[in-house]
Order: sequence, then structure tokens, then C-alpha cells
Amino acid sequence: MSALFEYSIALFFLIYLLSYQHVGFPSPGELWLLGEQLFAQYGFWFLVFGVMIEGLFMVGFYFPGSVAILGSIVFLAKTFEDVVLVILVGSVSLIAINLVNYLLGKHGYYRLFNFLGAKKTLERMESRFKKSRQGVTFLFSSSPNFLAIASIYAGITQTKISKYFPFMAFCVFFWVTIVSAILFTFFQDLTITDESNLGWYALAITLGWAILESTLAMVKEYKTKRSV
Repeated sequence: MSALFEYSIALFFLIYLLSYQHVGFPSPGELWLLGEQLFAQYGFWFLVFGVMIEGLFMVGFYFPGSVAILGSIVFLAKTFEDVVLVILVGSVSLIAINLVNYLLGKHGYYRLFNFLGAKKTLERMESRFKKSRQGVTFLFSSSPNFLAIASIYAGITQTKISKYFPFMAFCVFFWVTIVSAILFTFFQDLTITDESNLGWYALAITLGWAILESTLAMVKEYKTKRSV
């Protein structure tokens, strides 16, 4: 299951919510305040680090870098100018790491990730990429994990960087802008008044994230099988 990590986080969070009062763990409200403090101190550096790690081929499947974007919108984006800055920093970071992915594919270093299942992942990408390179790039740019696969494969197939890079950059800016705008609209007036519900809201978001990731993966897998 492609969203195994997300489902694991949701399960861990559920256990935490049911037990934190009994074992002396910090409450959801206290964790929220800790998040505010961390982003106040390391905000955009954390965003850059999170996006780049999640955007690195294969490694990103085991790292929830999207949390960095979500946290940046929630804790750092207080004004329209802040949102623009989050979009710029997040987009440039994702574009930069996908240039690295492209070079890893072009020069064969992607084989270093075979122990993580890279070979099978790239085999599934082959039919998609041959059918519609730009269509795959556009759709996969909505997820750092999937965009990494497209960039690696573009490098492997020696796709001219002058053809791949500008369109990929456009797609990244498009999706990061859309996601950031939606998150900002949802969270800009968020006030934490009932600490007991905060954790359950977070659990619902995490579970929804996992369901979305697994659904997208199944749809893409189904389309691939039909195209073969």
C-alpha cells in the first residue's frame, strides 16, 4: 500500500489521543504551541528541508515532507505576502530537488535506490511516460513523491532538460500555488478554542491524507494496467 506510512501515522495518532491523558504525554494544545515555536525559529529552513527530503526519489515515500508545507501555511502564512513567500520557497525547493532527481536518472545513480524498490517503481512509470510525458509530468507534479519518479525517468530516457525542466517548473508552481491557496483559505481564521477536539481534527486530516494518497495511487495503477 503506497500510503502505508500515512496510515501508520494515523494509527499512532489514534493511540496517542486515547492514552495521552493517562500516561502524562503533552496535550494536543501543548503540541500545537510547540509547533508554533519551532516554525517561529526554523520556519522556512524547515520548509526547504521537508520539501527536498520528500521530493528525493524513493526517500520521500518514507518522509512526510508535506507536513512542512502544511505547517508553513498554518504557522507562518499570516498575510497574503506570507503565502506568496511560502509558494516561492516551496516551489523553488521542489524544482531544485527534481533537478537532482533528473541527474540521478541521467547518470545512473538511481540504481543506488534499488533496495527500496526503485526498479519496480520505474518499470511501472515506463508505460505512463511513453503514453504522455507532459500529462504524466503535470499530474505527478501534484505530489512530490510521484514527481520524483517522473524526473528520474526523464533522466533515464535522456529527455532533453530544455524540454522537461521548464514545463516541470511550471507544473510545480501551479500545484504548490493551488494547494497553498486552499490551505490558507481553510486555516487563516483557525482559532484553537477547544483543545480536546484539536487532536481529533488532526487525526481526521491525517486519515484523509492517507486515503487520498492511496486512492490516487490505485487510480494511477489502474490507468497503467489499462494502457498496457
